[in-house]
Amino acid sequence: MTGIMIATTIALLAVIQAATCNVTVSPDPRNFFPGVKDNLTRIVWAHAVNSLAELEKALSSADIMMLEADVTLGKLNNATGSNSTDIPIMAHPPNTESDLSLENFLNINIENNGTKGIKLDFKSIEAFEKSKEVLKNLRHGLKFPIFLNADIISGPVNATATPLDAKAFLQGATKIMPECTLSVGWTTRYGKESNITEGRYSIEHINKMIDVLKGNHISQPVTYPVRAGLAANDIDVIKILLKNTTFTNATLTIWSSEGDSVDAAQLSKLIKSVGVDKVYVDVPQDLKSRLDLSAASTFSSASLMSLGMSLALLLLSRML
Repeated sequence: MTGIMIATTIALLAVIQAATCNVTVSPDPRNFFPGVKDNLTRIVWAHAVNSLAELEKALSSADIMMLEADVTLGKLNNATGSNSTDIPIMAHPPNTESDLSLENFLNINIENNGTKGIKLDFKSIEAFEKSKEVLKNLRHGLKFPIFLNADIISGPVNATATPLDAKAFLQGATKIMPECTLSVGWTTRYGKESNITEGRYSIEHINKMIDVLKGNHISQPVTYPVRAGLAANDIDVIKILLKNTTFTNATLTIWSSEGDSVDAAQLSKLIKSVGVDKVYVDVPQDLKSRLDLSAASTFSSASLMSLGMSLALLLLSRML
């Protein structure tokens, strides 16, 4: 019986692969990095890739899989002309100058044969609006995972930073990059820069996010970036977030700043509870080394077959 189940699953997955072989823009990281074997915690991130030097370093590393970079409006160094100012550049505020524009950043990755995935973190709605034309023009060359990230909801602990306009970001992102993964999170006030070591996501934070995604009719993949120290303090509410996200395929992206107060044991428990097939981990190495994921779950044969059958039925329904 088990042999029949496995054979059926393989056959269904083969049909799916054949039917989707032409879909090359922004593929799912699980398919793009087959070595992770449905364990998203194995994906290795480079953080703040906001200069030519950092980009070259990340591209030359065989270990790095995903590049996280910040997009803001500013001036491109070593460039002349009116098109070198007030353009999307790779920089984290308060920096407003960079030797790398968004356009150059994407083109370099395309020319590098697209071996890495990219997460673009937009620091303002103005930066996103001016980035849309760049993304639109280069879209068909982005044959690697693309995450479009923004903080669109005010979050813990009584965060004072202004989130991006949720409607403008969500509708703009789904229009220009319908294949991408939407990475949407909450502003936070936590860590050593705020001298705050306690806090958590509340059910109100969760409900606001779900409501805004439903209100904008989101159906493409979504990952929720949650700050490690805050998410670990209330595992149940994070599980409610994923349980109630029934309208799309959803994952977590756990992130942390240097010096954040994080209960590594509780964070490990959260990841195991959710499942390594649903959690990206983008945290400093000292924290990652303290995580215990040895007994974390992945897909069973039965769940793999169920997934294969569901995807096959979905494809067939769209083809009819």
